[in-house]
Amino acid sequence: MGINRRSFIRSSSFLLGAVLYPGKNILGTISYFSFAGIKEIRPNIGIYTGRGGTIGWFISDDAVVVIDSQFPDTAEHFVTEFKAKTDRRIDILFNTHHHGDHTSGNYYLKDFVNDIVAYENCVKLQKKFYGKGDKKEKQIYANITFNNEWELDLGKEKMKALHFGNAHTAGDAFLHFQNANVVHMGDLVFNHAYPYMDRPAGCMITGSINYLEKVIPLFDKDTMFIYGHASTDEFVTGSIKDLRTMKDYFSSLLEFVAKEIKAGKSLAGIHKAESVPGFKNLKERWDGAKNMNLKAAFEELNS
Repeated sequence: MGINRRSFIRSSSFLLGAVLYPGKNILGTISYFSFAGIKEIRPNIGIYTGRGGTIGWFISDDAVVVIDSQFPDTAEHFVTEFKAKTDRRIDILFNTHHHGDHTSGNYYLKDFVNDIVAYENCVKLQKKFYGKGDKKEKQIYANITFNNEWELDLGKEKMKALHFGNAHTAGDAFLHFQNANVVHMGDLVFNHAYPYMDRPAGCMITGSINYLEKVIPLFDKDTMFIYGHASTDEFVTGSIKDLRTMKDYFSSLLEFVAKEIKAGKSLAGIHKAESVPGFKNLKERWDGAKNMNLKAAFEELNS
């Protein structure tokens, strides 16, 4: 699904909702960076690590694009730094998925953004998990949604977003700056770290494998990737081999847990494993990350 550039870059109205992960508040523990600031990774394209999912950005004479928004306080800090790079209004804010450390900052950015774009399930999940209660009035939803594919010509740059099914959630999409060959993966990759697995929001390990198997052939050794999270800020960008490693981790996780189940072990027994074989160097960005992964595999294999 494409959209006309002229009709896209315009002022918009927004809806309201709430901000935290459903079930448990682990945002403070996986959001470990501390106002690290803006960094250019290729001409006119860069990142902001701050606190929460990595923000991506693009600046040209034709348009300004921001990917994900973290939290209101870090979004404010981002805007303060970003104004030193451009005095243009943000034409497009793209949300890779619904989680609060990627969308809560929409509330602050709404005054600086013309349009917010997301895969349609991203908005549905925001409404399902965050659209109730006393925090709903600080939730801002995308006003433009797409079904599986979306693209936009920005003049000197072209963007394309794709969704390939349930993975980290049921609403993940990645965004490709085609001329610069830079891809923002959202939380489809937790680089060198145990990933967060949101089963209530549709997380599927088999889906993550299938998703990455579809993404990998689309790109090459020159593609630069931006990841939502990593073990340290050094690894929030990387290469195609990181996607292969993430895919291999998901496969090894399922294989290991299936073997343990076949051996008659309970989930409590499986949790005693120090690591998933072959991936002992993965970092736990919050307490219980490894066990969350083992439990997700156990439940998926027994469903």
